[in-house]
Amino acid sequence: MQHYDNFLNLSCDTMIATEKDGYYSFEDTVFYGEKGGMPGDKGTINGLEVIDLKWEDDILYHKVDGILKNPIHMEVDKETRIINTTVQSAYHLLDGYYGKMGLYIVAIGVTSPENQWYEVNSKDLDEKHLEEVQNFMNDTLLQDIPAEFTYYKGSEYPNPKYANHDEVRVVTFGDIDSQPCGTPHVNNVNQIGSFIILGSEKTSRGTRIYTTVSWATNIKLKKYYNLIQELRKTLNGKEDDILENIQSLRNTNKVYKKQIEDLQKELTTYKVQEILQMEDNVLVDVVDVSLLRPVSQALLTEVSSTKILITTSEEITDFSIISPEGKARDIYAAIQESLEASGGGSPKIVTARSTKQKCAVIELLKKNIKQ
Repeated sequence: MQHYDNFLNLSCDTMIATEKDGYYSFEDTVFYGEKGGMPGDKGTINGLEVIDLKWEDDILYHKVDGILKNPIHMEVDKETRIINTTVQSAYHLLDGYYGKMGLYIVAIGVTSPENQWYEVNSKDLDEKHLEEVQNFMNDTLLQDIPAEFTYYKGSEYPNPKYANHDEVRVVTFGDIDSQPCGTPHVNNVNQIGSFIILGSEKTSRGTRIYTTVSWATNIKLKKYYNLIQELRKTLNGKEDDILENIQSLRNTNKVYKKQIEDLQKELTTYKVQEILQMEDNVLVDVVDVSLLRPVSQALLTEVSSTKILITTSEEITDFSIISPEGKARDIYAAIQESLEASGGGSPKIVTARSTKQKCAVIELLKKNIKQ
């Protein structure tokens, strides 16, 4: 574990120890594989991209995009290591902060720079609490508090749960937090650089608090800046006017939506009157698929016997069975398996679709409406 005591130890030269099923172990490694709540490193070995890391007991196996031969030179991606390490260390400080309050962190999310959060086992955390946490972290990151790494034999460590471990590594940040952990950590809390609370939400376990830490903030800031610029160009306005312009668009869309709904009602009424003039009980392509359901519902109160509306396209046939006598489900049940149809409804209206050839669908529906 001593290899991880300096998180900026990012390269080394070594030799292959074993190889099995495309995975290599080495006499030495600076890579960290996902474990202990911390994602694994990225990087290269002999210039080949590392595509997987997995632990077997205390041995880390590495898989690369290619075949390796001695001698070995490995390089860990600096950005990934810093992002993963700084958020891990920041959450250790928060473990200590909440522990003194009688609370604890029940879960964390650190799968990517854009997804950093922790959950506390309390739903009574308000905006004032978030402000207090932010102030605590702001003050702490300005201090000179080194990380201390102490190693114990498992049998000698006070917590019996670690008794079967050959070695227990305890990470301590001053009087803020001390706990067993095998992951890389910053050498000093001021290397965390920045910690920002973005927001929170209630969960079944308590409160989830979203954060951004260190270089992850750079990635988020660039993403949001580019998003704002795209919005500004799309809305043809200034950054300060984006929210106002979006609200204006929403209001305009509501007006258009209402107009479309009114037009659809008028068209539905027109189509119903048109269909009522037709004598056939099975009608093909008299309505567009978007009107199939509303026209069917409107027809139900106007017809005295079963009608079937069929709308065809090159690959899919949609249909609706309208039956004031309550036979829609029976008709559908009789043809569902043959047409491999999917759909459903009530005894009076069933809507469904089939990928069978439209001529087969039409023929079978016509046959069953006569029975």
